[in-house]
Amino acid sequence: MYRSRVQWCKQNFAAVAVLAGGLAVLAAAWTFSPDADGWGANGRWRLPPCGFKVASGLLFRRALPCPTCGFTHAFCYAAHGRFGDAMRAQPAGALLFLAMLALMADAAQSLFTARLWLIRNRRWWRWSGIGFAAVLPIVWAWQIWRAL
Repeated sequence: MYRSRVQWCKQNFAAVAVLAGGLAVLAAAWTFSPDADGWGANGRWRLPPCGFKVASGLLFRRALPCPTCGFTHAFCYAAHGRFGDAMRAQPAGALLFLAMLALMADAAQSLFTARLWLIRNRRWWRWSGIGFAAVLPIVWAWQIWRAL
């Protein structure tokens, strides 16, 4: 009996970790209000401004976005079901949110069938990483162009 529980924990640790982490991110994104100018609903989150924006504002007299500026807003909009707003805030963040949902679905499915397809599929991770690395500079250039 004890051995089977240990074996189950070893086999399903990755799925449980992905599912728990994804649920924590979803809960945080859902409680944050992206419409409150970065401060959250009723000032609850008190997120500091982006350090890159502050530094570029001091150096260039114009606040420029960093490559990941807008990820928090994109995740929050997507968690609230507003995918159009999420794509406008940060397209790479909206795509990362969808990838997170796919991983969470795979993790939940694997707890019932004991088959991890996405989590252990190296090809999926490789092409996801390459795709993300290709999309992020393009989105950053678009954000800088939009800021200017």
